[in-house]
Amino acid sequence: MVVMRKTGITLVTAAAAALLLAGCSGGSETGGAPAPAPENKLAGFDPCTVLSDSELQAFGASGPGEPVDQGVGEPGCDFDAGDYILTVYKAEGNGLDYWEGQRSKFGIFEPNKVGSSNGIKAVTSGSQGQGICRQIIEAGGGTVSVSVGYSADKIPSDDATCTKAMEIAQVVEPKLPK
Repeated sequence: MVVMRKTGITLVTAAAAALLLAGCSGGSETGGAPAPAPENKLAGFDPCTVLSDSELQAFGASGPGEPVDQGVGEPGCDFDAGDYILTVYKAEGNGLDYWEGQRSKFGIFEPNKVGSSNGIKAVTSGSQGQGICRQIIEAGGGTVSVSVGYSADKIPSDDATCTKAMEIAQVVEPKLPK
């Protein structure tokens, strides 16, 4: 009888171990291999070419743009529009959750929609009334931002600045990887 108990316990232990191992595999056909990293869809996105010459002209800007990199993982491109500078940035891997974590750095931070994409209207703390607004758009596992910054002698209201950023973002959004 002791032998039966040991055999019964051994069988139960073996069955439990088999179930645990099967559960760890997640039922995938890869035999439990880790899931591959998500594809970086923004890698091939070029902020300097997203807007055509005719689109830039419609916003009073001209190309080609000048590449910019602030050293914070957001390469971008500046376009001179006379009264304002238009900048398109990309932030690979920094989705809207990243920006949500930065919320305290913004005086204006309003989640919104740009076309069919989720976005955020943002003005950095201390920049309210300075003619600077950023429209952040969720795209390809990261975000793309359209920033508008007016010259000191041409500063409109925050609403007008953010309206301009949204107007340009709506032209950019359909071209972004999903």
